[in-house]
Amino acid sequence: MSSNRRLRALIAGAVLTLLVALFSVHYTVRRGDTLGRIARENGVSLSDLVGANDISNPNLIHVGQILIIPGEKGEPEVIHVVARGETLGKIASKYQSTVSALAMRNAIANPNLIRIGQSLVVSGSGSGGDPGGTSGGEDAEPPLTPTHSGSHTVRRGESIKSIAADHGVTVTQITRANGILNGVIYAGYNLLLAGPGYVAEGSGKGEGTYTVKTGDRLGDIAARHGTTISQLSSANNISNPNLIQVGQVLVVPTGSRWVCPVENARFSNSWGAPRAGGTRWHDGNDLFSFFGAAVYAPTSGNVAFKTGSISGKQFNLRGDDGVLYIGSHMSDFGKSGQVNAGDIIGYVGTSGNALGTSPHLHFGMYPNSGNAVNPYPSLIANGCK
Repeated sequence: MSSNRRLRALIAGAVLTLLVALFSVHYTVRRGDTLGRIARENGVSLSDLVGANDISNPNLIHVGQILIIPGEKGEPEVIHVVARGETLGKIASKYQSTVSALAMRNAIANPNLIRIGQSLVVSGSGSGGDPGGTSGGEDAEPPLTPTHSGSHTVRRGESIKSIAADHGVTVTQITRANGILNGVIYAGYNLLLAGPGYVAEGSGKGEGTYTVKTGDRLGDIAARHGTTISQLSSANNISNPNLIQVGQVLVVPTGSRWVCPVENARFSNSWGAPRAGGTRWHDGNDLFSFFGAAVYAPTSGNVAFKTGSISGKQFNLRGDDGVLYIGSHMSDFGKSGQVNAGDIIGYVGTSGNALGTSPHLHFGMYPNSGNAVNPYPSLIANGCK
């Protein structure tokens, strides 16, 4: 009897293996891939992809690794090829979707940048997930509220001008409160009707030190710390800026300008994007980069770390400029306590509820530790493009 059961189990296993082989394909991991992106691009769920490959940690895949892509489930994908004159907004409207949903499904960091001939997944088994974007929500201090007070959720066909007229406010009040620089708004986004605009300029305080590492150049160090090569050379009596040594300790003037939290990050104005089915809203910007990219203190201040189920590894920087800066989903922590602008305070990752998404830092700003303001104008004004 036991031998018969064993035989039936072997036959069932062989049939299952054959079915997997027949209805699955293989994918070889490339540099920059994440498991979440591979799942989306191949129209399968992250959990199915993990299960098919017996992966214990979805964050640990390596270049050259061969993955089994399980057969399709659910409705087939619908692909739209971008035509001349089309925008992501027009395409979203055509398929009764939203800009943020299309951006997430297709790993588009900047919804304003699509190209003619680009293939977009607009529906299908691989298009599920939070239509609000990549990171869901953030454990933050102060906590995010379910909705903005004095706000409006944009409906299809509305403009800033029509929203302002309906609520008895001015276009300037709306654009300033939401950090809108180009007049573009998206259906489904939540906009504040009024509020102070804010553009960070740094604290303009103090001096710090920096120890030269392998591969460092004086220009890179200067840019990272918001200063110039000439200022660094003068502060350290350097006659030849091309000659610095590993281990050399440099005096760094800080606060001359605000420092980009992630160098060469990809980002868009995702402020107000819907979260959690439209019950919460994105109170920040997502800065996309490679896994492990350095996260820099944008200004001098005091850094503390926390870990949450939503935010993952998060920094809280109480800046000397009076702003509380918050960065979530890091892979690891950096320097804590008193820091200078440009000090490494963490590393980009996918921790918390960003698991399976493209590596990024959710970045938020709270002047005087009060209500959130859109970081986008500060990022643009300080050259973080």
